[in-house]
Amino acid sequence: MPALSQSVDLGHGRQAAYEVIGEGTPLIYFQGGPGFSAALLRPEAQLLADRFAVYLIDPAGSGGSTPPGDPSQYDHIGHARFYEEVRLALGIGPATIMGTSFGGIVALSYASLYPQVTRCCIAVASRAVGEEIEDDDAADEMEAFLSRHSHQPWYHTARKTWEEWTERVLAAESSHEVDAMMAEVLPLYTADPERPGVQAMIADWRRDMKSDLDAIKVWESGLWQRIDVRPLLAKIECPTLVLVGALDLLCGPAQGRLIAAGVQGAELVIVPGCGHFIAAEAPDAFRREIVEFAGSTQPR
Repeated sequence: MPALSQSVDLGHGRQAAYEVIGEGTPLIYFQGGPGFSAALLRPEAQLLADRFAVYLIDPAGSGGSTPPGDPSQYDHIGHARFYEEVRLALGIGPATIMGTSFGGIVALSYASLYPQVTRCCIAVASRAVGEEIEDDDAADEMEAFLSRHSHQPWYHTARKTWEEWTERVLAAESSHEVDAMMAEVLPLYTADPERPGVQAMIADWRRDMKSDLDAIKVWESGLWQRIDVRPLLAKIECPTLVLVGALDLLCGPAQGRLIAAGVQGAELVIVPGCGHFIAAEAPDAFRREIVEFAGSTQPR
């Protein structure tokens, strides 16, 4: 996959890499992870390109963007502040703010911190709290969705890697080790890894992902286990859509309900038969829900 085509200067020797896909009203789309380039979101941006100018910005430390000076800035607040710097540097006005997975947490954080420039907020396949904080419903949901794949020949290898994930990430000496681990567990994130569109997505990720080891080590050192976005949710003033897959093992309906309950007037949409990668697993529903929601909302 070629590098992102443009960069913007953030001062003090720092830069952010980005590209814009499509034309229309601005939509800033945050990547999940942390630790992955926004270039992996290109197929998703193409689904929206006829209605939006979709800004894909490499997170700090990933792809072509400069790492943060302080590792603590790899958290959701640090990511939100970084994206606001980039928005200002690019001269983007009020925009639809959207993120997937960890990027959804960042989008919610951004909307709470910068309400004046957030036209509406869309959290895709996101979660409210980390593993150490989640309730029994979310934990049971994850186990049930993991076990759906137990008949697959690749399941036991993938499940072993899943169970050993944090220990192995923290011991990893190169990003290639983490990329190989991610390649093994990717099918677990989906409702049906044999669907043609899902097969293509998994193949693209396996070919193109190049993770940022520093970001992922910080993430697995406690950031994700103890993350809690709930204190920020009540501060969100804009229309908010929470879009989750009915069979998402990591950010499923239990997590989606937590987010929707915390944001006044939030709309929760659960996509049936779908796991964590909604755009690949249910592209028509992904496009429809986002276009209809963003097109119908007015700032409060």
